[in-house]
Amino acid sequence: MKAASAVLIQAQRQMTLIGLPVSLLLVAGLAGVLGFVLPVVFDFPVLVIPGGIVGFVGAWIYLVKHQRINPNHDRELLVAPMFWGSRQGARLLTTGGRK
Repeated sequence: MKAASAVLIQAQRQMTLIGLPVSLLLVAGLAGVLGFVLPVVFDFPVLVIPGGIVGFVGAWIYLVKHQRINPNHDRELLVAPMFWGSRQGARLLTTGGRK
């Protein structure tokens, strides 16, 4: 008889809502908000609701597709730019090399 795995399988996957991790769901929501705001800014009130819906659904489809291909897509999209975009100037990768 095999012993039970010490690693919880369900802990290896992120919690998702409608197929996306929460961080990517917020990105899709931001695209939907932009779809609502841009028609107001450019004075096209007829496109406010369809623009928001198309923005959210389009971003959701794009993100779900990429999340299925690469389960780490959310971290590549959100965390890596925070590292490279830091303005501290003291960015140091310590992987066994010299300073």
